[in-house]
Amino acid sequence: MRRDAERNRAAILATAARLIAERGPDGFSMDDVATAAGVGKGTVFRRFGDRDGLVRAVVDETSESWRARAEELLVAGDVPPDERVITFVATLFDHVVAALPLVSAFERVSTRSIACDADATLTHRRLVALISRVKPGADAEYLAHALLAQVRADTLRHLIDRCGLDVARVRAGVISLARGVLTGDLAPGVDRRPVREPAPPASGDGFGTLPLRLRAPSGSPM
Repeated sequence: MRRDAERNRAAILATAARLIAERGPDGFSMDDVATAAGVGKGTVFRRFGDRDGLVRAVVDETSESWRARAEELLVAGDVPPDERVITFVATLFDHVVAALPLVSAFERVSTRSIACDADATLTHRRLVALISRVKPGADAEYLAHALLAQVRADTLRHLIDRCGLDVARVRAGVISLARGVLTGDLAPGVDRRPVREPAPPASGDGFGTLPLRLRAPSGSPM
């Protein structure tokens, strides 16, 4: 009996994730999920309560790897503190983009969510801790909020779908902002060496490592 229940749960979650990816955050119902998963509608409601509960469960199931990576970064003593911040932001970006319709649905049912956390406090607290190690005197709480705003699903959908920016360009921009937050240098006319960035996952959108370089205009002081 327990094995059947586990199989049903896995089938429901996988089906819901697929329907959200195919139809968007508003394009599915509990009836749709039950029919496609081959279970009774009552089973879906008993398991997850309502549509919002189902979305939360799907996100929780698909974001375990991101949460584990975030925990690792907090204690990664072999990684420089500034690179930990960049990797945190880049990894979160990759997670959100890879599951953009799902995260969009999640943000709609949980106003305090960010990416994979129903309560953004957890993700925010982790990023605050990382920023504080790089900039002890800065307002890490505000800076973390500002960076997390750049990787919200609604923000990324606006940039990618409405503004027509490709994913690689948006990713590079988000990482550039993160580096600017850490260095305090967001002004134009600055020449910096190329910086190492965390590579996107192999199964992602096909964008590779994107070294950033800001060049001063010709004739400007370096």
